[in-house]
Amino acid sequence: MPKKRKDTAPTIDEILETLCHRDAIEPLQMDAYLERLDEEWLLGARDKVLSLLRRRDPAAHSTAVYILSHLATEDDREVLEDFVTDPTVSDLAKLTLAPVLRELNSELAEEGLVEYLNDPEAAMLQMQSRLLELVGKSELGVEAVLEDVLSMPLERRLGFVDWLGRSHDPRAVHLLLPLLENQSTRVVMAAIDALEQLGSLAAPQAIPALNHLLSTSSNRLLKQHARAALGRLTMQATPGTEAQALADAARPTYPLYEARVSFIDGSGSQIIMLAWKHSEETVKGINLLCQDQWGIKDCYSTDEMTVDRWQRLVREMSDQGFTNFAVPPAYCLALIAEAVTLNRRGRHKLPIAYAIWRPLLTAEMQQHQGQPIPTALDPQPFTPELLPLVQKGDELFHWPEFASWMYEPLERIQPFMARYWGTIEFPQVPSASSRGRGRSDKQSQRATTDQRQALETVVEQALEELIDDHWRHLYERRLRRQGQLFAFAGRQQEVALIRAVAAALHPSSGLPLKEQPFVRAFLSLSIRQGPFRLLLETLDSDELQPLPGDLFPPR
Repeated sequence: MPKKRKDTAPTIDEILETLCHRDAIEPLQMDAYLERLDEEWLLGARDKVLSLLRRRDPAAHSTAVYILSHLATEDDREVLEDFVTDPTVSDLAKLTLAPVLRELNSELAEEGLVEYLNDPEAAMLQMQSRLLELVGKSELGVEAVLEDVLSMPLERRLGFVDWLGRSHDPRAVHLLLPLLENQSTRVVMAAIDALEQLGSLAAPQAIPALNHLLSTSSNRLLKQHARAALGRLTMQATPGTEAQALADAARPTYPLYEARVSFIDGSGSQIIMLAWKHSEETVKGINLLCQDQWGIKDCYSTDEMTVDRWQRLVREMSDQGFTNFAVPPAYCLALIAEAVTLNRRGRHKLPIAYAIWRPLLTAEMQQHQGQPIPTALDPQPFTPELLPLVQKGDELFHWPEFASWMYEPLERIQPFMARYWGTIEFPQVPSASSRGRGRSDKQSQRATTDQRQALETVVEQALEELIDDHWRHLYERRLRRQGQLFAFAGRQQEVALIRAVAAALHPSSGLPLKEQPFVRAFLSLSIRQGPFRLLLETLDSDELQPLPGDLFPPR
């Protein structure tokens, strides 16, 4: 009789123990664990997750909150509220649940929680101590705490900043420095006061940060406040602290492991990846999402990631269409500097995660400031000799790096999409009597010719109405930036073609747009693929909506 195969799937208890005691878990494995917990959520998994909060183990508390933040819904709110009101549950466990309750819109998320604490003052001090322990470990810990702080009402935020100043804990500096950037005047002034209150504990890091604030802020009141605090901190510090602080700020804390960038997509967006060696086997780093009309739009952190996992992340990004490759660090840093300038020029707030990593990035920039690298190909004047290459401009769209280049914004080209698609006669299924006579082939050929002529007509109209000098300047620059990436990749033939197309696209070239295949192909693809873009946007939205615009008007 054959032996029954033993089920090797882990139990819920085994999954929870693994999550509590293993520092790093692969994303796919984590997804599998969460899926298994979700399947058995009401069959005992939820109760076992809540039991982790009854332990006197910070790792168990963190694991429970992580799982609840991913799986708990409003259907669980009453159970969690009952848990919080249970007098046998520790105060620290109740406070740990506050972010989950806030996400579930519970009345016990904020002040309502306090009345169910056995010793509110002691619990708050213990929670604050745990927060400082968390931020002292990594940038990810700082980011997690600050995201929670920035979601607080202003008065509570100011109270938290004041507590940091009174904590007399040097780890509080990690939270205060990012609050000097891109926050309201009241929050920045409170952070300056808190740094001054920490005195010599904060001086080595606060001095360079306040100098940075003085050099970048245009707020006269803030600059006066920062200048006064900087003077008092310098006086409190031991002799030579200011010079040492500036020297330390110019020296990267970790050796740079790798700098990578993606090609530019159709919206002008690009991913910049920087990783530093955290240990012999692990790296820490950031992924920055930059857009050439906005600046830095988002920032994602990684910490203590194994080198193998980092390399796998790089490959996965390429598989998802974000082709990326290693470049000189100075090039990445120059791109970041340009993006930050765009943020300031457009008054777009920088992500809080960027403020956390800015000191390390600034140190790298100072290390590489003697190695200037252009972020775009040099502009080339158009000459008749370039015309043979310009006539091949439509070939750019045969390359995967240009697959996403479509006209933006979508709503401006939508009327032209409707004009074209309104001319299409969709083929009917031939009857049995007409099959094999060759008649349908002639009709199909005629329909194809008519469609081609209709498309050319609509493209001509779009050239007149959509392409102006601003658009030409934008895409000429975007082409030269893309060309620089091809140059780093050693693809010189492609570089020559991109450079020629960019030269013709510049408004001063004198070459009519009708004679530029790149622009015609750009509009043609945007019009022909319009319905698919609209469909994707509709599917990406929270609710299924009808396709915008009348793409198929009655004939």
